[in-house]
Amino acid sequence: MNSSFNILTPGADTSQSSLLIEIGRQGISYVATNEINTCIALSAYHFNTGTSNDEVANYLKDIFAAQPFLQKTFKKISFVYAFAEAELVPKQFMNNVANNEILDLVYGDTSDRIVRNDFMSSYNLNNVYGIPKQVDSVIANLFPQAQHFHLYSLLPNVNKVTRNQLYSIFSTTHLTMQLFKDEKLQLIRSFSYKVPEDVLYHLLNACQSFDVPVNDTTIVLNGMIDAASGLYNEVYKYFLHPVFGKLPDQFNYSEDIKKYPSHYFSHLFELAACV
Repeated sequence: MNSSFNILTPGADTSQSSLLIEIGRQGISYVATNEINTCIALSAYHFNTGTSNDEVANYLKDIFAAQPFLQKTFKKISFVYAFAEAELVPKQFMNNVANNEILDLVYGDTSDRIVRNDFMSSYNLNNVYGIPKQVDSVIANLFPQAQHFHLYSLLPNVNKVTRNQLYSIFSTTHLTMQLFKDEKLQLIRSFSYKVPEDVLYHLLNACQSFDVPVNDTTIVLNGMIDAASGLYNEVYKYFLHPVFGKLPDQFNYSEDIKKYPSHYFSHLFELAACV
């Protein structure tokens, strides 16, 4: 586990604040904003490829124990699960009895999963997703009052879409991408990667699968990607309209946050604006 960022406001009163924690096999990140929409905490931890569910659960316990800030009282706590085991199901085909079977069919049989679903009313879809039992148990113990969402349930609402768009989130080991064609949601998926060519394959394959012209598609870049990186250069070879994510205007940010590229944290604050 590698700590990338840890920006805290000393002595901040959290009693009227909101805390959002994103958790997945790629890492754990959190942001906290107070009652006047000022960010009072931002922290990010990245995991190595192949991190197990047990390790994710233990990392969460370690972070909680090491950071007294997380042990404070918050007005609202939201968990956003970024585990890849999720499927979007049209409402007319929704059957709660079959939810686990849906995930088994796509991701393999497992007994170490808690199955939940979020209804996405704007799209008439249900997001059926799995949470590792180990992680669910730790969260229930440490944050019993938290509300729960899956990343895929919130992403379609995070930014304004015009025509064709690939919205992407990069960690050091994972890519999450969301594809819109003619402003209609087509796909949300997450993949692990080792080299930039892996990322390019998944992006191009998504466009080809849904007949979306690459040269007429805006790709929004969020997370751990820089304009001077080999990863960016690979993407730019094919996607002619790259745009880096921006921090939402509704929040106020400290100078410690502003000294970093805004796209490093853009999707976290966009999620915070949705919950």
